[in-house]
Amino acid sequence: MEIGPEGFFWWFGVVEDRNDPDKLGRVKIRVFNYHGDKVKTPTNDLQWAPVVVSPNNASFKETGISPNGLLVGSTVFGFFADGNYGQMPIVLGSLHGIPENKVANHDVSNLVRENNTLNKSIVGPEPQSAYSALYPFNKVYRSESGHVIEIDDSPSRERIHFYHKSGTYAEINSEGRQTTKVVNDNIEVVVKDKTVYIQGNCKVEIKGNKEVIIDGNSNLKINGNYNVDVNGEININSKNDVKINGNKINLNRGSKGAARVGDTADTDDSGNNPGSNKIESGSGSVLIGD
Repeated sequence: MEIGPEGFFWWFGVVEDRNDPDKLGRVKIRVFNYHGDKVKTPTNDLQWAPVVVSPNNASFKETGISPNGLLVGSTVFGFFADGNYGQMPIVLGSLHGIPENKVANHDVSNLVRENNTLNKSIVGPEPQSAYSALYPFNKVYRSESGHVIEIDDSPSRERIHFYHKSGTYAEINSEGRQTTKVVNDNIEVVVKDKTVYIQGNCKVEIKGNKEVIIDGNSNLKINGNYNVDVNGEININSKNDVKINGNKINLNRGSKGAARVGDTADTDDSGNNPGSNKIESGSGSVLIGD
C-alpha cells in the first residue's frame, strides 16, 4: 500500500449513514465524483470510515469524548488511506456551508451569528438573558435535540451559558452574576456536610408549601430582630418542655403583668370585706393584653 503525496486520494463527500454497528463513531461517505448516485453505489456498499479526532481525546479505554458529532447530510473532507483502491476512507473533518445560498439553511448556529434564537419565558425575578454576542467570539455547541453550550468571549460581554432544550439553564454574565432556572423539579443530594455563605442579603419566595425535616438539633442565631408575620394559625407541639426566655415577653400588646401561682389577690380572706377578687400583683416581665 503506497502512502504519500502521490498515494493519497483526497476527497470531499457527504455522510449517508452513521449507525456504526461497532459503535466506534464511523460513518459511510458518498464521495463526490467518485461513488456516483445510489443506483450505481448503494449506501450498503459504502465502506465504514473512521473519523480522526483531536489528540486531546484519548480514544482509549472509554476515556475522552464521544467519537464525533457528524449527522447524515454533513459535508466532510478526507482521504483514502489505500489510495486509488478507494476501500479505506478516513474522515479528517467537516465543513460548514450555506446550502442553496439561503440564510435559513446556514450551517453555523444563529447564536454564533449574533442572533439569539433561544426564547425564554421570564418567571419571577429572573433577569433578561445576558446574550449580546459578537461574531466570531461566541463558541457554541448545539446538539441535535437543542441542548446548547456557549462560551462567549465577546469583548466586555463575556458569558458562559448551559441550556437544556426544556428551558432549564445556567448563565454567567460578564460581571460574574449567575442565573439558574429549573423548569421542573430540582433535586439536590449532599452525602456529607454542606456550608452556605452569603455575604449580602438573601430572599426566598415560595409559592407553595414548605416542609423541613431535621433528625438532629436545629440552632438559629440572629444578631438583629426576628419578625414572623402569619396570616393563619401557629401551632407548636413539643413532647417535652417549651421554654421562652426574654427580657420582657408581651402577648397581644399587653400592659398588665401575667398572674403567677402565689401572686396576691384581693379576696375575702385578705381582710377586705367583700374582696374585689382582683389580682393585686403580677409578672413584671410577662405582659398580657386582651
